[in-house]
Amino acid sequence: MAIISIIRQHNLDNKKARNEVQKLADKLAGELSAEYSWRGDRLEFKRSGADGFIELAHGKIFLEIKLGILLTPLKGHIESTIHSYLDRNLC
Repeated sequence: MAIISIIRQHNLDNKKARNEVQKLADKLAGELSAEYSWRGDRLEFKRSGADGFIELAHGKIFLEIKLGILLTPLKGHIESTIHSYLDRNLC
């Protein structure tokens, strides 16, 4: 099992940050074929072999993805996709 854990600061208001997290979730859902749902300011997602969350806090975003054995080889690609997205959209 591999875990991707990211904490990022941002300067967006809560509505804009939530919209960007929604777009990121859509991207991850497409790549991982995952289902997700919002629970307050926490977006939780799950699929066979992977689950995690993206949580908004004041000025921060917390992301954690647990990858099962079959998805572990994709960890680097998934993590780099997330970092690229955050670099472009949360700065």
